[in-house]
Amino acid sequence: MKRKVIFAAALSVFLCAVFVVSNAVSVFRTQAGGGDMLVKAFGCSGAAIVETNINAYASATDVFLDKDEVVEMVKSLAEGLDLDYEQAERVENFSEDYNQLSVIGKNEKGYSVVIIVHSMDFTGIEDGPGGFESNIVVDVALGSDLEELPHIERKVKDLVEGYMEGARTNCCIVGSYAEKVPRDSIEAIIGSILQSAGASEVERAVYDEFVSVSAYTPDIGRYVEMGENRVNLNVAMRYNSFEGKTYIWLGSPVISLEY
Repeated sequence: MKRKVIFAAALSVFLCAVFVVSNAVSVFRTQAGGGDMLVKAFGCSGAAIVETNINAYASATDVFLDKDEVVEMVKSLAEGLDLDYEQAERVENFSEDYNQLSVIGKNEKGYSVVIIVHSMDFTGIEDGPGGFESNIVVDVALGSDLEELPHIERKVKDLVEGYMEGARTNCCIVGSYAEKVPRDSIEAIIGSILQSAGASEVERAVYDEFVSVSAYTPDIGRYVEMGENRVNLNVAMRYNSFEGKTYIWLGSPVISLEY
Protein backbone atom coordinates (compact mmCIF):
# COMPACT_ATOMS: atom_id res chain seq x y z
CA MET A 1 0.00 0.00 0.00
CA LYS A 2 2.80 2.43 0.90
CA ARG A 3 4.48 1.81 -2.43
CA LYS A 4 1.23 2.54 -4.25
CA VAL A 5 0.78 5.81 -2.37
CA ILE A 6 4.31 6.93 -3.25
CA PHE A 7 3.73 6.06 -6.91
CA ALA A 8 0.44 7.94 -7.01
CA ALA A 9 1.94 11.01 -5.38
CA ALA A 10 4.89 10.97 -7.77
CA LEU A 11 2.58 10.71 -10.77
CA SER A 12 0.49 13.60 -9.51
CA VAL A 13 3.57 15.78 -9.09
CA PHE A 14 4.76 14.85 -12.58
CA LEU A 15 1.44 15.75 -14.17
CA CYS A 16 1.30 19.10 -12.41
CA ALA A 17 4.90 19.94 -13.31
CA VAL A 18 4.07 21.01 -16.86
CA PHE A 19 2.28 24.03 -15.41
CA VAL A 20 5.04 25.20 -13.09
CA VAL A 21 8.01 27.37 -14.02
CA SER A 22 11.07 27.62 -11.77
CA ASN A 23 10.56 30.02 -8.85
CA ALA A 24 6.93 30.61 -9.90
CA VAL A 25 3.66 29.80 -8.19
CA SER A 26 1.34 28.22 -10.77
CA VAL A 27 -1.87 30.16 -10.19
CA PHE A 28 -4.19 30.72 -13.14
CA ARG A 29 -6.28 33.81 -12.43
CA THR A 30 -8.53 33.51 -15.50
CA GLN A 31 -8.84 31.03 -18.32
CA ALA A 32 -8.64 33.13 -21.47
CA GLY A 33 -6.46 31.33 -24.01
CA GLY A 34 -3.06 32.46 -25.22
CA GLY A 35 -3.03 30.54 -28.51
CA ASP A 36 -4.13 33.49 -30.65
CA MET A 37 -1.45 35.73 -29.20
CA LEU A 38 1.27 33.08 -29.62
CA VAL A 39 0.43 32.63 -33.31
CA LYS A 40 0.58 36.40 -33.83
CA ALA A 41 3.85 36.71 -31.90
CA PHE A 42 5.47 33.79 -33.72
CA GLY A 43 4.74 35.51 -37.02
CA CYS A 44 7.11 38.29 -35.95
CA SER A 45 9.97 35.88 -35.31
CA GLY A 46 10.71 34.97 -38.93
CA ALA A 47 11.39 31.39 -37.82
CA ALA A 48 10.32 28.20 -39.56
CA ILE A 49 7.70 26.25 -37.63
CA VAL A 50 8.92 23.03 -36.00
CA GLU A 51 6.27 22.02 -33.50
CA THR A 52 3.04 23.23 -31.91
CA ASN A 53 1.77 21.84 -28.63
CA ILE A 54 -1.20 22.21 -26.29
CA ASN A 55 -1.69 20.59 -22.92
CA ALA A 56 -4.47 20.87 -20.39
CA TYR A 57 -4.80 19.82 -16.78
CA ALA A 58 -7.72 19.68 -14.37
CA SER A 59 -8.04 18.30 -10.85
CA ALA A 60 -10.88 17.48 -8.47
CA THR A 61 -10.54 16.61 -4.79
CA ASP A 62 -14.14 15.65 -4.06
CA VAL A 63 -14.60 12.57 -6.22
CA PHE A 64 -13.16 9.08 -6.72
CA LEU A 65 -13.66 7.54 -10.14
CA ASP A 66 -14.14 3.79 -10.46
CA LYS A 67 -12.77 1.78 -13.37
CA ASP A 68 -15.86 2.13 -15.55
CA GLU A 69 -16.00 5.89 -15.02
CA VAL A 70 -12.32 6.32 -15.89
CA VAL A 71 -12.66 4.24 -19.05
CA GLU A 72 -15.82 6.06 -20.15
CA MET A 73 -14.17 9.44 -19.54
CA VAL A 74 -11.07 8.55 -21.57
CA LYS A 75 -13.19 7.14 -24.40
CA SER A 76 -15.26 10.32 -24.53
CA LEU A 77 -12.19 12.57 -24.53
CA ALA A 78 -10.63 10.45 -27.27
CA GLU A 79 -13.77 10.70 -29.38
CA GLY A 80 -13.84 14.47 -28.92
CA LEU A 81 -10.27 14.67 -30.23
CA ASP A 82 -10.94 12.29 -33.16
CA LEU A 83 -8.68 9.62 -31.67
CA ASP A 84 -9.58 5.96 -32.25
CA TYR A 85 -9.64 4.57 -28.73
CA GLU A 86 -9.50 0.94 -29.86
CA GLN A 87 -6.42 1.53 -32.02
CA ALA A 88 -4.56 3.72 -29.53
CA GLU A 89 -1.87 2.40 -27.21
CA ARG A 90 -3.27 2.00 -23.70
CA VAL A 91 -1.64 1.79 -20.27
CA GLU A 92 -3.91 0.95 -17.35
CA ASN A 93 -3.75 0.32 -13.62
CA PHE A 94 -7.00 -0.45 -11.80
CA SER A 95 -7.51 -1.35 -8.14
CA GLU A 96 -9.84 -0.61 -5.24
CA ASP A 97 -8.19 2.70 -4.36
CA TYR A 98 -6.28 3.71 -7.50
CA ASN A 99 -7.52 3.82 -11.09
CA GLN A 100 -5.48 5.13 -13.99
CA LEU A 101 -5.82 4.88 -17.77
CA SER A 102 -3.62 6.47 -20.41
CA VAL A 103 -4.07 6.40 -24.19
CA ILE A 104 -1.50 7.48 -26.75
CA GLY A 105 -2.00 7.69 -30.50
CA LYS A 106 -2.49 9.83 -33.60
CA ASN A 107 -5.89 11.20 -34.45
CA GLU A 108 -7.56 11.62 -37.84
CA LYS A 109 -5.53 14.76 -38.59
CA GLY A 110 -2.24 13.14 -37.63
CA TYR A 111 -1.94 15.01 -34.33
CA SER A 112 -0.23 13.11 -31.52
CA VAL A 113 -2.68 12.83 -28.63
CA VAL A 114 -2.06 11.73 -25.04
CA ILE A 115 -4.94 11.40 -22.58
CA ILE A 116 -4.42 10.47 -18.93
CA VAL A 117 -7.13 10.09 -16.29
CA HIS A 118 -6.27 8.87 -12.81
CA SER A 119 -8.15 8.80 -9.51
CA MET A 120 -6.97 8.05 -5.96
CA ASP A 121 -8.82 7.16 -2.76
CA PHE A 122 -6.79 8.03 0.33
CA THR A 123 -9.51 7.34 2.90
CA GLY A 124 -8.23 3.88 3.83
CA ILE A 125 -4.59 4.88 4.20
CA GLU A 126 -3.27 5.22 7.73
CA ASP A 127 -1.57 8.59 8.27
CA GLY A 128 -2.52 9.50 4.69
CA PRO A 129 -3.93 12.84 3.49
CA GLY A 130 -7.47 11.45 3.40
CA GLY A 131 -10.13 12.26 0.83
CA PHE A 132 -9.92 11.75 -2.92
CA GLU A 133 -8.04 13.16 -5.88
CA SER A 134 -8.84 12.80 -9.57
CA ASN A 135 -6.93 14.34 -12.49
CA ILE A 136 -7.24 14.74 -16.24
CA VAL A 137 -4.28 15.50 -18.49
CA VAL A 138 -4.59 16.01 -22.24
CA ASP A 139 -1.62 16.75 -24.51
CA VAL A 140 -1.93 17.41 -28.24
CA ALA A 141 1.05 17.90 -30.57
CA LEU A 142 -0.07 19.54 -33.82
CA GLY A 143 3.24 19.31 -35.64
CA SER A 144 3.54 22.27 -38.02
CA ASP A 145 -0.20 23.02 -38.08
CA LEU A 146 0.28 26.43 -36.46
CA GLU A 147 -2.97 28.11 -37.45
CA GLU A 148 -5.07 25.45 -35.70
CA LEU A 149 -3.49 26.20 -32.31
CA PRO A 150 -6.16 28.63 -31.00
CA HIS A 151 -9.04 26.42 -32.14
CA ILE A 152 -7.59 23.22 -30.68
CA GLU A 153 -6.72 24.99 -27.44
CA ARG A 154 -10.35 26.02 -26.97
CA LYS A 155 -11.57 22.57 -27.96
CA VAL A 156 -9.27 20.76 -25.51
CA LYS A 157 -10.22 23.13 -22.68
CA ASP A 158 -13.95 22.67 -23.34
CA LEU A 159 -13.61 18.87 -23.45
CA VAL A 160 -11.73 18.71 -20.16
CA GLU A 161 -14.08 21.16 -18.45
CA GLY A 162 -16.96 18.94 -19.49
CA TYR A 163 -15.74 16.68 -16.66
CA MET A 164 -13.79 18.95 -14.31
CA GLU A 165 -14.01 22.70 -13.82
CA GLY A 166 -11.02 24.99 -13.88
CA ALA A 167 -9.03 23.36 -16.67
CA ARG A 168 -5.63 25.00 -17.11
CA THR A 169 -4.16 25.09 -20.60
CA ASN A 170 -0.62 25.74 -21.74
CA CYS A 171 0.39 26.42 -25.36
CA CYS A 172 3.85 26.20 -26.91
CA ILE A 173 5.32 26.88 -30.33
CA VAL A 174 8.80 25.79 -31.42
CA GLY A 175 10.56 27.32 -34.42
CA SER A 176 14.04 27.30 -35.93
CA TYR A 177 16.51 29.30 -38.00
CA ALA A 178 18.92 27.56 -40.37
CA GLU A 179 21.97 29.30 -38.92
CA LYS A 180 23.47 30.70 -35.76
CA VAL A 181 21.58 33.87 -34.94
CA PRO A 182 23.88 36.60 -33.54
CA ARG A 183 23.18 37.87 -30.05
CA ASP A 184 22.08 41.31 -31.20
CA SER A 185 19.61 39.69 -33.60
CA ILE A 186 18.31 37.45 -30.82
CA GLU A 187 17.61 40.54 -28.74
CA ALA A 188 15.87 42.17 -31.71
CA ILE A 189 13.71 39.09 -32.34
CA ILE A 190 12.66 38.79 -28.71
CA GLY A 191 12.00 42.52 -28.60
CA SER A 192 9.73 42.38 -31.65
CA ILE A 193 7.81 39.45 -30.16
CA LEU A 194 7.22 41.26 -26.88
CA GLN A 195 6.20 44.41 -28.73
CA SER A 196 3.71 42.53 -30.92
CA ALA A 197 2.14 41.03 -27.79
CA GLY A 198 2.10 44.31 -25.88
CA ALA A 199 4.21 42.53 -23.25
CA SER A 200 6.64 43.85 -20.65
CA GLU A 201 9.71 41.85 -19.64
CA VAL A 202 9.58 40.48 -16.10
CA GLU A 203 12.70 38.35 -15.81
CA ARG A 204 15.44 36.88 -18.00
CA ALA A 205 18.05 34.14 -17.82
CA VAL A 206 21.19 34.06 -20.00
CA TYR A 207 23.56 31.09 -20.19
CA ASP A 208 26.13 31.10 -23.01
CA GLU A 209 24.05 30.29 -26.13
CA PHE A 210 20.72 30.37 -24.28
CA VAL A 211 18.39 33.30 -23.59
CA SER A 212 15.02 33.05 -21.84
CA VAL A 213 12.65 35.94 -21.15
CA SER A 214 9.51 35.82 -19.03
CA ALA A 215 6.99 38.58 -19.69
CA TYR A 216 3.47 39.77 -18.99
CA THR A 217 0.82 41.12 -21.35
CA PRO A 218 -2.69 42.23 -20.38
CA ASP A 219 -3.88 40.89 -23.75
CA ILE A 220 -3.69 37.32 -22.40
CA GLY A 221 -6.22 36.85 -19.64
CA ARG A 222 -4.42 34.14 -17.64
CA TYR A 223 -1.11 34.25 -15.82
CA VAL A 224 1.08 32.61 -13.22
CA GLU A 225 2.74 34.44 -10.37
CA MET A 226 6.52 34.74 -10.17
CA GLY A 227 7.23 36.32 -6.81
CA GLU A 228 5.20 39.52 -6.87
CA ASN A 229 5.03 39.60 -10.67
CA ARG A 230 2.63 38.15 -13.20
CA VAL A 231 3.91 36.06 -16.10
CA ASN A 232 1.93 34.80 -19.11
CA LEU A 233 4.40 34.84 -21.98
CA ASN A 234 7.75 33.04 -22.17
CA VAL A 235 10.26 33.35 -25.03
CA ALA A 236 13.52 31.41 -25.25
CA MET A 237 16.22 31.06 -27.90
CA ARG A 238 19.19 28.70 -28.05
CA TYR A 239 21.80 27.76 -30.64
CA ASN A 240 22.25 24.03 -31.29
CA SER A 241 25.83 23.53 -32.46
CA PHE A 242 25.21 19.89 -33.44
CA GLU A 243 22.50 20.87 -35.91
CA GLY A 244 23.86 24.29 -36.82
CA LYS A 245 20.43 25.79 -36.07
CA THR A 246 19.04 28.32 -33.63
CA TYR A 247 15.77 27.34 -31.96
CA ILE A 248 13.06 29.56 -30.55
CA TRP A 249 10.34 28.58 -28.06
CA LEU A 250 7.20 30.58 -27.28
CA GLY A 251 4.93 29.53 -24.44
CA SER A 252 1.85 30.85 -22.69
CA PRO A 253 1.72 31.17 -19.79
CA VAL A 254 5.10 29.34 -19.70
CA ILE A 255 7.16 27.03 -21.89
CA SER A 256 6.18 23.49 -20.92
CA LEU A 257 8.30 21.66 -23.51
CA GLU A 258 11.89 20.61 -22.94
CA TYR A 259 14.39 23.17 -24.22
